[in-house]
Amino acid sequence: MLQWFILLNFFIEFGNGQIPPGCEVTTTTGYRYSQFHHLHSSPDGIMELRFRVMARSDAHIVLTTSPLVLNPLYEIVIGASGNNYTDLRRTMTGRSVSAVKTPSLLSDSEFRGFWVLVRRGEIEIGREGETLPYFHWKDPDPLPVHYYSLSSWTSTVAKWIQNCNFGGKTSWLTPPDNSSSQDTGAAIPPQSVESYYNAEEKLKANLLSAYNKDVRPSSYHRTPVSVFLGLGLFHFDLSEIMSSFEIHAAFRMAWRDERLQWNASAYENVTVLHFPSHAIWQPDLKLYNSISAADIIHLGEGALVMVYPDGGVLLAPSTTSFSSQCHLDLRMWPWDRQTCTLMIGSWTQSGWGIDLKLYDNYDEIGGIVEYALNTKDLFTTNLQWELLSSNASMKFHSYGECSETHGCPDDQYPVAYFTFVIQRRSPLYRATVTVPAIMITILTLVAFILPPNSTEKVLIGLVDLLILSVFLVYFSSLLPPMGDHMPHIVTYLSNTLILVALSLVLAVVTMTMVRTPRMHGPPGWVKRIITGLPGKLLGLGHIITLVNHVSSNRGSQQQGMDDYTLHVDSGEHDVNLVNTSVDRRVPVSHFRGATKDMNPAELEWLLLAYGLDRLAFMLYILFFFIMMAMCF
Repeated sequence: MLQWFILLNFFIEFGNGQIPPGCEVTTTTGYRYSQFHHLHSSPDGIMELRFRVMARSDAHIVLTTSPLVLNPLYEIVIGASGNNYTDLRRTMTGRSVSAVKTPSLLSDSEFRGFWVLVRRGEIEIGREGETLPYFHWKDPDPLPVHYYSLSSWTSTVAKWIQNCNFGGKTSWLTPPDNSSSQDTGAAIPPQSVESYYNAEEKLKANLLSAYNKDVRPSSYHRTPVSVFLGLGLFHFDLSEIMSSFEIHAAFRMAWRDERLQWNASAYENVTVLHFPSHAIWQPDLKLYNSISAADIIHLGEGALVMVYPDGGVLLAPSTTSFSSQCHLDLRMWPWDRQTCTLMIGSWTQSGWGIDLKLYDNYDEIGGIVEYALNTKDLFTTNLQWELLSSNASMKFHSYGECSETHGCPDDQYPVAYFTFVIQRRSPLYRATVTVPAIMITILTLVAFILPPNSTEKVLIGLVDLLILSVFLVYFSSLLPPMGDHMPHIVTYLSNTLILVALSLVLAVVTMTMVRTPRMHGPPGWVKRIITGLPGKLLGLGHIITLVNHVSSNRGSQQQGMDDYTLHVDSGEHDVNLVNTSVDRRVPVSHFRGATKDMNPAELEWLLLAYGLDRLAFMLYILFFFIMMAMCF
């Protein structure tokens, strides 16, 4: 019944003169540019398109550089936004570059005539019968358009009249005729557009004429599409601050699309076609652990795909960059080894829709088996990291939750894991981290060997504190502030900072003990410990002998030390007991730090200070040995 109504309406319009004789009448439904026409220019380079259209709204005209919908292009929408605007876009369904308000410009009950003029980047649109355009826009970067196609919107139907004389200027929709190059007003007979296509253009037009890129290339909805993945590494880098692993690689993806098969002999032996990736179906693969929102797109978007006669499709961008999250274990920094993984899989399709496989088994793709990319010669080494190994594996994830009523979901999502193990190259860190850490350790121990009242002990401690503080601030700029584990070398230097601070406190305490005038020695129990077996184990036997000699003659101090006096050799810092009655010295070697005016009580405090330094020296050696064993 609908066909009879359309036919009756056609005869009524023809009788009313809305459809001139010899014209081409087409009807478009939905939003699709399927039929392209050649758009020729006049001798002065002007391209003119004249047509009539009957539609409720949204009459779409696209001007392209080839008989395919490839961005950039010019898309004109007459009656846009509910028949209220005329809109011009430079990409398909993209943002408007210019628009004018034209309410009720179209009609769904009668044909309305328009003309489009393209001249060196200037686009003018006018109504039939009017010489001045109601729309004008100039492109600063003109496109060399040669084709046009007509369409309507998703919920509208449009009827078009084209390729005929509307009583005005001659339309340049067909090639110029040698016998009629002037504006005679006569209609130019329509010619077949296919005569201007080469074999590749014809093949592309035929393959995409009824192609729906939103549907998987599968004969049955439960039959998965086998998609093969491969990755050839060019370069990689790791950022500790961002905890990100970035690679530049030759990413390739292959599958079979039976809707894109052809007989090569019927098209002048065309054995491969190149399509933009957005023109045909491609898997919606994503980098799951991406650190950047820029990777949440179709892999290879904007690249060309190669299609073979058997329907094999190969997507192989020249270079693809991935930035993934990498969980860093910096405990052994700067001698650490890291393992980073790229997780690539479909964002919406389970294994029932896309059967993801690794590229090492790609014989099933037919002609694509001849394509192999060896990236070993193109790989550039990283000066900071060494690639130890890399491997690829497949795992299956289930993202549904199990329930008592429905059980666990059977949809498994295949995910490709590309794992890289890298080792840090650290010769510079050996010179800037390891050597200073060892030298600070040695200086800290040397401070305990100096005499208890030596000011150099405090100076060494302050220098150690300054160096360690600078190192820790420097490390904080190199390492991420947040993490599960602290590097062992940072732990070592932090603990060393605490030990140096404690040694500095001990140096101040021992200096105070020695330099303060005293008339009484340490408590008896302290003296018994320091002069007993513990003191001898600390290597203080010769000093204990001197102190015992002096203490045993304490009673003679009231008589001015008639029998013995304490003599200090200023050159060797050796303290000796001198028997004045017989002019004989009792030598006690290597007792530095004593002064000639020290009394026996002060000598006992000096002995205690030596004991504390020797004890701290042994404990620090033990602490440093344990920390080095853990960190180095």
